[in-house]
Amino acid sequence: MDESSPQTTANTQRLWSFGKPIIHKNTDKLKANAFGCYMLNGVSVIDFKEHSKKEDVGEFLITIRQKNPSKMIVILCDNFKSHTANYTKQIARDCNIILVFLPKYSPDLNPIEYIWKSIKSNLSKLCPVNAGLKVLNASGTIVLSPINIYAHP
Repeated sequence: MDESSPQTTANTQRLWSFGKPIIHKNTDKLKANAFGCYMLNGVSVIDFKEHSKKEDVGEFLITIRQKNPSKMIVILCDNFKSHTANYTKQIARDCNIILVFLPKYSPDLNPIEYIWKSIKSNLSKLCPVNAGLKVLNASGTIVLSPINIYAHP
């Protein structure tokens, strides 16, 4: 389980260029808090939340349990403050979910990190420059808008 917050102002890709490339960059400051849980033998879950607070993590744990009602659930988590909060641990106990905390600074041990990286990479390739990618949450609010794209002249 983990969160990812793709931001329209993120600039994380690098490229080689012979000459100076034209960089199209969106300056809107929008971001989406995507919560994801990749299940090896159950129903994987993704949800969008406005924040990444302990209450949001608790709601997400309840959603995971609802999607996997009869399964034993063991979830790998990083040491993000919202994951280690007593509130989150209590919700996990109430939902009969076992939380296993990974060592600090070891995102490479969390399988969902590779999924986030792949999603961000694929989305950036699919969006034409200055085109709007809009993802709506349950209330119909836009939580993600254009993504940065590098373009060559």
